[in-house]
Amino acid sequence: MEHEHIACDSVQYLEGWIDVLGNGLLKKTTLKSGNDQPDNPQTGQIVNIWIRTMLENGKDIEPPQNLSFMIGSGHVGEALEICVPLMKVEETLLILADVRFCSPWSSQPPGSRLLLEVKLLSISGTCIKEKSEEEQLELINREREKGNNYFQSKDYHLALLTYICALKIIESSSTGEINLEKKDMLLDEKVKCYSNMAACHLKTGNLKETISCCDIVLQHRPHHCKALFRKGKVLAMQQIYPLSIVFLKKALAVQPEHPEIKEEIKTIISTWTKKRISGIAENFGDRSSTLQVTRHKAFKNISWKWTIGISAVALGSMILYKWR
Repeated sequence: MEHEHIACDSVQYLEGWIDVLGNGLLKKTTLKSGNDQPDNPQTGQIVNIWIRTMLENGKDIEPPQNLSFMIGSGHVGEALEICVPLMKVEETLLILADVRFCSPWSSQPPGSRLLLEVKLLSISGTCIKEKSEEEQLELINREREKGNNYFQSKDYHLALLTYICALKIIESSSTGEINLEKKDMLLDEKVKCYSNMAACHLKTGNLKETISCCDIVLQHRPHHCKALFRKGKVLAMQQIYPLSIVFLKKALAVQPEHPEIKEEIKTIISTWTKKRISGIAENFGDRSSTLQVTRHKAFKNISWKWTIGISAVALGSMILYKWR
């Protein structure tokens, strides 16, 4: 099959780049529009694409090929998992992605970028909501486990992306009428994803997002130990010590012998006590200084008045002595 290829030495001059993630790590631009069909590939469907993989300078890494995969299966890099569901049949994209998002070609040095020219040839199969419970759960677990692997390798950004993909699968599986057992199963998976996302945000220092994810977990599972612990830890980092201790003690009530929770409470109480003592000392020091200044001014006023008084008395005595 013949395809029109872009002159990759002019990539930097192409217009219409969309920053998919908002951080410059994954961009796409349309080279050729697709057909007028309204449907995009859905999670669980099989897509057949033509792909050409290049270095950023346009040099081919391997020959162009046809590739089939299931959306949400985790069998391809995140660049394809994220961008292909946004495509129409017959549409051609050029994707500029950090090598981390192109895992099958991870032999390239870290920090390098790859160009993927992708054409969506066809869509087939059923979407996730039409699949069996077993198939849905398998897709969710596969995506979440992939996120766990990224987390273990300290690639927290990619871990977050995969947990978000898992949540999208959960959302798609939750549409329509579902029984109570399936609803509880999907809720458990949702809680796991948000708990893991909280861990990622905590590792990257996104304290606001950490608390937000913990709150979602606690909304569904009020006694979730990890969510209570992480929220307490973040509140301490924000120096909200009394509330921090409240959440940590709730976590300790769930797991009374957890050494990390005990140590965290001990550390926070110690830090909070030191800050309170330091604050009291500073306030006392300020008041003491103010009192000393006031006394000094009063002493100066008194000294000045006494000097004038003594001088007046002395002068009066001399005049009285002279005229006696």
